[in-house]
Amino acid sequence: MENEIQNNIENEVKKNKPYKISKNKVIKFAILVVSIIIFIIFMVTIIKFLTSDYHKLNKMGYDKETAKKIVAIKKSEVVKKLDYNEKMLDILTSKYFIDKNLENYLNYYNNNKNKSIDDVIAIVNVHADKDFYSLELKTDTDLGNAMLVNKYYNLDENYEPELVNVKNWYSYGEQKVTEEVYDQFILMFDAAKEEDLTLIINDSYRSYETQKKTHKLYGDALAARAGASEHNTGLAIDIVTYGADGDDFDQTKEFAWLSKNAHKYGFILRYPKDKEYLTGYDYESWHYRYLGRDLATKVYESGLTYEEYYAYYIENK
Repeated sequence: MENEIQNNIENEVKKNKPYKISKNKVIKFAILVVSIIIFIIFMVTIIKFLTSDYHKLNKMGYDKETAKKIVAIKKSEVVKKLDYNEKMLDILTSKYFIDKNLENYLNYYNNNKNKSIDDVIAIVNVHADKDFYSLELKTDTDLGNAMLVNKYYNLDENYEPELVNVKNWYSYGEQKVTEEVYDQFILMFDAAKEEDLTLIINDSYRSYETQKKTHKLYGDALAARAGASEHNTGLAIDIVTYGADGDDFDQTKEFAWLSKNAHKYGFILRYPKDKEYLTGYDYESWHYRYLGRDLATKVYESGLTYEEYYAYYIENK
């Protein structure tokens, strides 16, 4: 009887004994789980790569290094929307690149592949890829001394600056400029005199109507249209000296002195040599524009024409 009871107890224990998983099954299961995870990671990586900007740029034709650099400078979004261009990276990394002008840079370059990228950037920035007088943009007179007036940015016919008369001691004929221009010119005149140099204002303010008559007389080849001349601002002066008119002023000591010092008094040489394609005006060694000391110094140190400086640092901000 006791043996029977013992056997029953052992049988019950065997019935309730937990199921034991073999070691091999555990290993196989672990391998399966790891394989699934690796597969998922692999697929995610592949999908991520195939949808990446780098891959899309690569498929467009950009080599690996170029694609990486475009992604690195965070320009891929706009580049993906445009056709492949072999100069894309050069344009994107140009010093005076402006985002909104990218498509215009590419269009202009495609039609002018003989131009350097820096020239392409400068030309488009200042609107010189368009015909003169074709845009008729309004000059922002709220900028005061910093306003831009040229063959794209025009003054309204009603614009009239507050002017003061220039004494004959400093000028030929009757001349008028703004008071600030006059004050700074006197300081510049006196500084030049200390080195036995004489600066004379030969031309200054011209009204809209006067410029209109001048243009009618000489045409586009020799005169700006009304509203497109800086002389209408009261901020521009033509400087000569004894024995030298505009044509040979750049051969004088006065010109050499101005080249190094004019910015200290707020003036810049407005139409430099070899920059006609940007300014819209022939080289004029005698034409100086007042910007104020701080701005004139920045423009002078930048080495840019005022059109270029204005486009990048003022208009684009």
